[in-house]
Amino acid sequence: MNFKLTMLSAAVLLSVTSLTANADETCASPYMAKITGQEDFVYIWTLGAEGVGDEQDKLVTVDVNPKSAQYGKVIGSLSVGGRNEAHHSDFTDDRKFLWAGGLDTSQIFIFDVATDPAKPTLTKTITDFVAKSGGVVGPHSLYALPGRMIITALSNNKDHGGRTALVEYSNVGDYIATYWLPTDSNLEGAIKSGNYADGYNYDVRVLPRKNVMLTSSFTGWSN
Repeated sequence: MNFKLTMLSAAVLLSVTSLTANADETCASPYMAKITGQEDFVYIWTLGAEGVGDEQDKLVTVDVNPKSAQYGKVIGSLSVGGRNEAHHSDFTDDRKFLWAGGLDTSQIFIFDVATDPAKPTLTKTITDFVAKSGGVVGPHSLYALPGRMIITALSNNKDHGGRTALVEYSNVGDYIATYWLPTDSNLEGAIKSGNYADGYNYDVRVLPRKNVMLTSSFTGWSN
């Protein structure tokens, strides 16, 4: 069966009522393989809550194919161990893996969603993101590039201030490079177009036809 997959990132449990088969995934990377037709499953990256279930963050799988006998039901739940401040998740460009991040622990969880889409498996947990990246903390957005994942982060480990970086990994979870966001005192060859460069980061999008990558900024951990 040719399963079709989609994804929701959640800080709370989401209720899925209906999906439009031809809807455009407006937040997805343009390098990601496109969905055509009806999705079979939705993956929901959820926060663990004290006193609820096993209290752990987990990837929840919901059947969303209207022809299925389990339509609209939770058919799987995979806990990752502890509470990491589950935030965003996204697919690799080939949709074979789903990456999910934890803001507080800076851990990243990589799920295989291709081998058995109804039963994702946790294939790798990146526990050394801070060390490998050179001191970046709080992985926020996970965004697909060709054969790569680019990760935005909210802060740095030195002073938990605002200056942070884009961090590049391979699709299977091998660290490649860190790209620090410019500041007024360290533009690193960047041309400042606004009043100041603060080194802050939040989200990322790519516009291939313009050969442009855009980032947005938020505040640091210490604020």
